[in-house]
Amino acid sequence: MIKLIKNEIYKILHKKSTYIIMIITALFMVLVSYVYSKDNNFYNNPYYPSEGDVIDKKIAQDINSYYEKYDRSTWQYYKLDEYYSIAYNYYNAVENGEDSSILKKEYDDYKNALEQDNWKFFVTRDLNEATEELKKFEANKNVVKDREKDEIENQIFATKVKIELLEYRLKENVAYGEDYLNEAINVVENTAYSVSAYEKVKIDKKSEYEEAVKNYYENRYILETKEDTNNANDLRCIIMNFFQEYMFMIIVFGVMVAGAIVSEEYNKGTIKSLLITPYKRSTILLSKFITSILLTIIFIVFAYLMQIVIGGLFLGFDSLKNHVVVYNLATKSLEIMSLLKYVVIITICYLPQILLLVTLAFAVSTIIGNTAFAIAITFAGSIGASLINMFAIVYKVKILKYFVTTNWDFTLYLFGKTSQYGTSLTHAITVCLIYFLIMVVISFIVFKRKNIKNI
Repeated sequence: MIKLIKNEIYKILHKKSTYIIMIITALFMVLVSYVYSKDNNFYNNPYYPSEGDVIDKKIAQDINSYYEKYDRSTWQYYKLDEYYSIAYNYYNAVENGEDSSILKKEYDDYKNALEQDNWKFFVTRDLNEATEELKKFEANKNVVKDREKDEIENQIFATKVKIELLEYRLKENVAYGEDYLNEAINVVENTAYSVSAYEKVKIDKKSEYEEAVKNYYENRYILETKEDTNNANDLRCIIMNFFQEYMFMIIVFGVMVAGAIVSEEYNKGTIKSLLITPYKRSTILLSKFITSILLTIIFIVFAYLMQIVIGGLFLGFDSLKNHVVVYNLATKSLEIMSLLKYVVIITICYLPQILLLVTLAFAVSTIIGNTAFAIAITFAGSIGASLINMFAIVYKVKILKYFVTTNWDFTLYLFGKTSQYGTSLTHAITVCLIYFLIMVVISFIVFKRKNIKNI
């Protein structure tokens, strides 16, 4: 058996198509790494005033002059979005002859803080406003009707989180910007309301808040540890999203190997000389099937290593030491693990889909004996899977939960998540095993009974 597998591997590694796929994969990795290395954020566009509006023109002139003075490397850039409303209220009061003393002070304080590099002015101002809001919410909580109390409690929780984050800025000296701490602060603040609402809604409504809850706790970890575990532009992120980026290339390799490994023997006539060896037909076919599976797994490992090397050249290797942090909705706790452990878990979860497609290509290749047809029907099944899964979700076609495509993605059950198809992990494993065994058993039965004389 081992000798047969070695011979099969030798033959496949001496095919030009094998190296063409590897080269294309490597080039694609270069492109992906290059895209990740580029800054995808955009500068604010100049503000264009309304025609004939004198106040708007004056404000536009001021805003654009500030954008020329302060770029994204300065904290001032991230507070300029407040300028319009402050300036408009002041200029409009002056234009209408109203008392503008309070508005003028607000306007002057805003400009002075910008020009004197006093970012803490804005934090202190927002902190005072949030504290006053919290007092109002807490006072209203005792007078509102019962059905409105949940809403007030959500607002109270969100406001308390906002106050906590503003105090965090002052304590940790975090000026406004686009670094990972600012991103974490923004995410925690924006998801705080949903976290409070998640605890109060009915079970069937909880899924609407799950992503916000995950983001809330995962970003709180960043603030507590100052570990950049949320960077979407580093090598660690590419590795974490490996299958989203390279699933197609993996399937191409696996399907091309499995779809040709038997049918090419038919087409070239070498199957006759293979069958006169002292090995049983079942042993020969099993060696080819194991080779297809083994080479697909080796390709995945090789692709990971290639991405680490190529990605490291573009993005550096430092991010690989950062942990992967995931919030488990079932246990209501953070799971903190190494990147290697996460990679192993994710790879195991995606393997059923890959191996089932490889097995399908192998089965069609064995039964039909046509390489092109084996590859084509497998890719058609892979592409059609998204359509089938959409019907299962949108139209709730219950019978589709017994179809392989709604069960082969085991990531749906990771970290406390539940499948959108209403299936359990046990159900998914059972369905995948049944489809796998059906394809393998039929392949062996057909191969053992095939009349090789007519080939």
